[in-house]
Amino acid sequence: MEKLKPVSRNMLSKWSSSEDSLVRVFRNSSWLFSAKGVGAILSIFYLAILTRTLGVAGFGEFMVIVGAIQVLTAVLKLQTWQAVVQYGVPYLLAGQNQAFRKLSAQNFWIEFLGGLAACGALWLMLPYGASQFGWSNTTEQAIMGYGVIVFLSVRSTPTGILRAQDRFGGNAFGDAIIPIVRFAGALVLFVTAPSMTGFLIVWGLSEFVSFVVMWLMVWQHHDSVHPLRDDAAITIVPPSRQEFVAFLLFTNLAYLVSVIRERLVVVIVGFFVGPAAAGLFRLADQIANSLNRLAEVFARPLFAELSRLFAIGQSRESRALFWRSLRVSAISGGVLFIGLLLLGKNIIALISGPEYLAAYPILLLLGAATIISLAGLGLEPLLQAAGRARNALIARVAGLIALGLLLAVFLPTFGTIGAAWVMLISAILTSIILFVSSRTAIREPQHPEPDPRIA
Repeated sequence: MEKLKPVSRNMLSKWSSSEDSLVRVFRNSSWLFSAKGVGAILSIFYLAILTRTLGVAGFGEFMVIVGAIQVLTAVLKLQTWQAVVQYGVPYLLAGQNQAFRKLSAQNFWIEFLGGLAACGALWLMLPYGASQFGWSNTTEQAIMGYGVIVFLSVRSTPTGILRAQDRFGGNAFGDAIIPIVRFAGALVLFVTAPSMTGFLIVWGLSEFVSFVVMWLMVWQHHDSVHPLRDDAAITIVPPSRQEFVAFLLFTNLAYLVSVIRERLVVVIVGFFVGPAAAGLFRLADQIANSLNRLAEVFARPLFAELSRLFAIGQSRESRALFWRSLRVSAISGGVLFIGLLLLGKNIIALISGPEYLAAYPILLLLGAATIISLAGLGLEPLLQAAGRARNALIARVAGLIALGLLLAVFLPTFGTIGAAWVMLISAILTSIILFVSSRTAIREPQHPEPDPRIA
């Protein structure tokens, strides 16, 4: 393994102090927020087209399909961007582009091979879904095509490359492409012949275009660290194989738990209560998740910033950034929930029509669950940056276990409203555990000394 060159401590000091950390987080968030803002506006329009053209049952069926694909993605296709940021930032700080390429290449192939496994799983499971919902051969083929595109589009690795380099603008552009393509495609279908198969094709096309754009951003602007160059050998890089694999598994298991919590419930409601119930639940969930997208645009640059601070041993700055971000997110969450309480019914009626107003009580409960997660959005990034991804996973698993146990009791008795209550209880439990673990981590950081890769 190549010996890493020492880097000037003055450079690291300049990186950490030339700009306030929270200011830098907000600056990078603004790039993502611009993309999410475009996406949020356009998603209102294509969601309206979806709900009004497919109907409550058809919309629910479509969302069951999309949710099942997302769950399979989370189970088998590893999300690598966090590993690229966590272990790539010290290499970039030390000017070791070749080591960064090796790390990126490794994560590229991990993500791609996981996608191949997901393709195989979908092929095996698709006949059961077809028999359950009565899908035609054309619909089955569209589902398979959509799944293959989602699974084989390696987007997490380039996301990590751009974020590790503090290049959130390119990342934002790649993310913005998805809602743009979906809106354009949904509009074309609306004026021609809207169908479930057509919407699946559009959703798949949006994933593919985003995949191409993301890699163009890496290739065009950051060729020196592109993982597909000839000299990007696939090897395990420092600090150790065991630590890298553990971090990758723990962060992905936490992601899996999160996706299961957000998407699998919709699939379960669809299978056991019916497509119409799934449609109402998913509409409320989609509106509530628009708030969660606001959390993501702040949490992702926050993780990158905390990773830099831990890498150079800035424990005091890490604590200050954590508590300041927690206060900002808590206040923001309270304001957003008040807005949801006052305007929720109007939002549902405007987007989907009066036949979907039964989703309002569900929206309030799911919105409250999302707001609780939003209020503590800095908790999980802190644990991951501090090398305590295991603690984040424990919190997610505890919430998932509570979700599963309570869902078995509440869903048969109370239907969709029962499922919404379960989501809220699970969010509260998860946030409490994350907060307790984060307080311990910020008081006793795992990496109080500068990263040994940075001399």
